[in-house]
Amino acid sequence: MCGRYSQTMDLTEAVKRFGVKQAPFNCKPSYNIAPGTSVPVVCAGGLRLMKWGFIPAWSSAAFGSGPSTPLFSSGNTLEKKFSEETTPDTAAPQEREGLINARAEGIASRPAFRSAFYRTRCIIPADGFYEWQSSAGVKTPYRFEMKDKSLFGMAGVYEEKTGTFAIITAAASALVRTVHHRMPVILERRHEALWLDPKFRDSETLLPLLRAYDSSLMHVYRVSDIVNDPKNDSPDCLKPLQQ
Repeated sequence: MCGRYSQTMDLTEAVKRFGVKQAPFNCKPSYNIAPGTSVPVVCAGGLRLMKWGFIPAWSSAAFGSGPSTPLFSSGNTLEKKFSEETTPDTAAPQEREGLINARAEGIASRPAFRSAFYRTRCIIPADGFYEWQSSAGVKTPYRFEMKDKSLFGMAGVYEEKTGTFAIITAAASALVRTVHHRMPVILERRHEALWLDPKFRDSETLLPLLRAYDSSLMHVYRVSDIVNDPKNDSPDCLKPLQQ
């Protein structure tokens, strides 16, 4: 899964990396992005600010009041799967709305994400993400990033009407599996343009793109427990823990 990540780059760097036009807004570096945060997301039309926590347009959560249309009916087995996906392995509880992750497996047919998968795909710029390893009731945070410290793009889907998005996850690579069994889908650069193209809707071509990233291009290290609290958003979150 993916419950926390970082975007420490300048927006100009993101514009150059993903080949989009300059954003009509400014953002400061974020070292510990948590669900519920509004962040830059790459869409077909360029960079946009969106809230992390996907809310379908038909959900009652999109309107705040009025007739209730829950994401899932009572007892629906999908509810448990989605609930598991939206709970990050952190030591600090957080308030959040919407679905922060969408499993790659079955995304093309699941009611919550089906329309977005075919029509409103996006890329979430990042330079690292965090996962927590659980052992004997203790959760230990680790940071994953590219060996060359470069920006990468995580696959996502968004809802136009609610201005929200979710990060797609897949079974973890050998490297990430040492800490957690799921990981965000990191797109290969050669596939990014295809993923963003709203006119392309061939699931037989798109679904194979949603897989674990090459372990040999990434590395992992232990970070401080300060990342457990989303209120801590400083370069200290990125520092390797001296052991």
